[in-house]
Amino acid sequence: MKNFVIGAVSTIIVLAVGFFSYQYGKKARDGSNNDLSVISVTPQVKVSSDTPLLGGDRDEHGCIGSAGYQWCKEKNKCLRSWEEACDDVGQDDTELIKNALIDKHDWNKDDIVVTVSKNDGKYASGGVREKNSEVGGGYFFAVKAEGGWKIVADGNGVIQCSSLAPYPDYPKSLISECYDETTGKNIVR
Repeated sequence: MKNFVIGAVSTIIVLAVGFFSYQYGKKARDGSNNDLSVISVTPQVKVSSDTPLLGGDRDEHGCIGSAGYQWCKEKNKCLRSWEEACDDVGQDDTELIKNALIDKHDWNKDDIVVTVSKNDGKYASGGVREKNSEVGGGYFFAVKAEGGWKIVADGNGVIQCSSLAPYPDYPKSLISECYDETTGKNIVR
């Protein structure tokens, strides 16, 4: 009888060790955490159909009014008036950039049309074309320095890295790569 009890206890111990080993291995394999000391709480959010969701009120330009964004035609983007003024950049900058292009190339002012597509007050980019042409033209990238606009690069081909050298902080979002004349390769900035 003593051998039977020892055998039964040994079997129970082996089964218990096997069970806990299996559970531990299962937890390690699937990443689950059966530890009762860790409690996960998921908050319940009640949404009323009467209340519009924040961000659910985009206007025709994609601006989210409930988040404070309004369309700024002069800058061609959505902005918050307390973060960035809409009227600090406009026609005056377009004329100044046009004058910088005219000075650089000795063009006739009445013969070109300049379109500013991006302007944050310090860096600008856009296009330039002949007035009577609906196609063609080229790009320009400019920086506001020393009280006026300076043309960093313009044309309709690659942008040479040497033209960016004086402006190392020129945003990569506007000019992401340039042509290195010494290596003959395009460089990602």
